[in-house]
Order: sequence, then C-alpha cells, then structure tokens
Amino acid sequence: MSKLIVVFGGTGKQGGSVINTFLKDPTWKIRTITRNVAKPQSKALQEKGVEVVQGDLNDVDSLIAAVQGANVVFGVTDFWEPFFNPATQGKLSPGQLINEYCYELELQQGKNMANAVATIADTTLDLFVWSNLSHVKKWSKGKYTWVYHFDSKAEIYEYVKTSLPQLAKKTSSVQIGYYADNWIWIPLTAPQKVEDGVYELKFSAKAETLVPWVDTQADTGKFVRALVQMSPGKDMLGVSEMVTYGDYLKIWGDLNGVSTRFTYISAEEHEKLMPETFAKEIQESLAYNEEYGWDGGEPGVLRPSDVGIFFAMLKLEEPLSNIKDWIKAQDWSSVIH
Repeated sequence: MSKLIVVFGGTGKQGGSVINTFLKDPTWKIRTITRNVAKPQSKALQEKGVEVVQGDLNDVDSLIAAVQGANVVFGVTDFWEPFFNPATQGKLSPGQLINEYCYELELQQGKNMANAVATIADTTLDLFVWSNLSHVKKWSKGKYTWVYHFDSKAEIYEYVKTSLPQLAKKTSSVQIGYYADNWIWIPLTAPQKVEDGVYELKFSAKAETLVPWVDTQADTGKFVRALVQMSPGKDMLGVSEMVTYGDYLKIWGDLNGVSTRFTYISAEEHEKLMPETFAKEIQESLAYNEEYGWDGGEPGVLRPSDVGIFFAMLKLEEPLSNIKDWIKAQDWSSVIH
C-alpha cells in the first residue's frame, strides 16, 4: 500500500526538492498545498502526478483539511517573501520594523501549520519533518537579537515541543544550511567587480569561517528521505558540503575564469553595503555562524556524514551535491559582467 506525504511550499526550493525526490519512488503519493491551485506552478505539479490542494497558512481549517490522511508531512515557512514584498510596508504598525513583522507572521503561520498537523498525530501520521533553523537568541545567550529569520523557525519548533506533545513524539527537524544560490538571487550579497577587474567579496566574517553550503533544490529532499528512514526525534544539519567563505570564493573564481579577492570588513562597514534592516539581519547571522556555528553548538544535531544518516542515504542511493559541480552548472550572468 502506498503512503502519502504532504509537502508545504511545494512551489518553493525546499518543498520542490522534497516533491522531486519522492516522485522517484512509486510507493509514495504526494500532495502539496497552495493558496492558488490554478497558477502555472500548480498546474505543472499536477502534470507530474502531484495532488495540489488549496490551503492558506493564515487559515487553520484549510490546513487541517489539507493534511488529512498524511503519513509524512514536510513543513516549511518563508520569512523572506513578505520581507522583499513592497506591499508589506503598508502592513507595519507604527514604529514596527519589517523584520519584526515578518518574524511575527512566520511564527503564527508555523503555529497554524503545526496545529493542523497535530490533528493527525494520533491517527495516520508517522513523521512530521520541520524545516528549522538555530535559535540564535538562545544559543548566543542574548548576544545576537537581529537574526529574526532563524529565531522564528526555532520558536515554532519549540512550540511543537512544549504545546503539542503528541505531535512532538513524531517530529524530526532539518536545519537547512546556507543556500548555495544566494549570490544569484541576491546579487547584492555576491562578489562585486571593482576597478582593477577583480571580483571582490567584502564580508564581516573571516575567510576561514566554515559554512554549511547546501544545494537546496537538489538536496533538501534527500535529507527528508533520510529522516523518513529513521525513528522520529532526530535533528539534522542540512549541508551538502562544509566549505569556508574563502575557499568557496576561490573555487567560484577559478571555475569562472575571474580573479577574486576576499576582504574582511567591520560589522559597521558591512551594514553600509545593504539596506539597513536587511544588512543588520545578515550581518548578525554571519557573526553568529562565525562564533557559534550554524546550529549554535546545539547538542545532538546530526550531520549527513554521521553514521546513521550516511547509511540511510546510502540505502537511498542519493549522493549529496558537490559544490564544484554545482558552481560549474550555474548561470552566473547576474554576477559576472
């Protein structure tokens, strides 16, 4: 008998990866949830055999209906979509930062999702996989308070653990690493060509800082498949390859035939390179990763290289992406001029 996985965010990078991975296994049926079942992305998924149902993260009843019968649910929320949406500015309360608004919106939507999944915790559900990030305020002991896009997800996970005990027994998480394609979709964060023709990356983090780079679109589904092979209660760092900022820049330059330079700058200088609210969010996330690591040093967070996960992935015959091969395959025209 086939099993059913319900995927939130099926038209996004993470959800799309999960769908593509599970489409390779005919023993799984796939359902995804969207506000608009008629949009082209939804139609494309339907043509692949995915069941697309209407659901709104602001409407718990619609989510309850959408998850019925699921054996596995993959949950993900999106901090950045409203952050970059110009219409959000008109929704802010007097004096409210857009970071605070997006944090509160994501937190509520995540709770709505968890509450919906909790309705099947005692019936069909085997596993809820939450796309998580580290709790920056907690693990930095209040040193870093501006990494809203991490803390919102972490606090949704805490909500599951403290308020939904039956669901918590059937929950695992994956902390997705640094998106390898950030330079492409946010060119502001990429190396910039300077007067001497060199592509310079100015960063308020040291070149030797290790980063969990992830090919989000290819590997997220592999992390979820591995977690499905194991008992609940696992927390995984979703990393394709651990590479330093400096090494990534050098590999990128070598493969694209351009000269590169890594320049360390102060936090204050870094914040001047981008719009203020975005710059502060990014700068503190860089500082946190450099000082505490992507997962904040949280005990028990597994890596795909750990024995149990390695064998689960080996069983699935799904190798993780290689950073060099990934860089070779990309269109860098938005960065290289």
